[in-house]
Amino acid sequence: MLSWLVGCVLIAWIVAYNLMRVGGDNPSQAALPALGIGVVAGVAVFAVGLLILRRIHASGRRLRNSPVEIPAPSAMEPAQRDAVRLAWAPLGLLAVVAILMGLYLAAEWFGDDTRSLGTVLLAGWNLLVGLWLGDEAIRLRRYEAEGIESIVLGCTLTAVLAGVGISRDLAEPGQIVLIALAGIAGALVGLAVWRFHGARGLPGGAIGVLAVAVLALVLPLTL
Repeated sequence: MLSWLVGCVLIAWIVAYNLMRVGGDNPSQAALPALGIGVVAGVAVFAVGLLILRRIHASGRRLRNSPVEIPAPSAMEPAQRDAVRLAWAPLGLLAVVAILMGLYLAAEWFGDDTRSLGTVLLAGWNLLVGLWLGDEAIRLRRYEAEGIESIVLGCTLTAVLAGVGISRDLAEPGQIVLIALAGIAGALVGLAVWRFHGARGLPGGAIGVLAVAVLALVLPLTL
């Protein structure tokens, strides 16, 4: 539930931010007002979606699988092991690129007289998420997948914030690579989560992170 709320707010923020940039605002003028709009719009979308979901569940239908216990490495089915094996290497590469981007943005911040808050926040996020996802990639390589469901959210937020970096003209090529890797790694991890849930229906997590990555890439480059 919390990940849905955070995702709604951040996606609404990046949409509002880019619309305001198109309207002529510079990054510093757009950042805080867009964040306020994103919080209001994101919470509204979350509330409406939650209301619809609860009414559907009250009618007896289920759109979301119940949480499942992630099996130990020795207890995984072959399809589950294959999905984890496909996911760990792209996730590890994403972690390396995120750390490099974090170090680059931190150096930019120290070398810039204005000391932009947005730059240091992006640098801090990239370093944090790089260390986190790097640890998760090492664990997935050993088929230890207890924290796998939270990885999709990490990849989604990384793509969203990299889109903000593009709109602020901060290391644009690196941000594009970061978005692409976040989409690929997040989708593969989402497929693994789908396998652990019994591979029923569509892999919503994988589809969702790919959609967010595309929006994070297209919106700043076209608006």
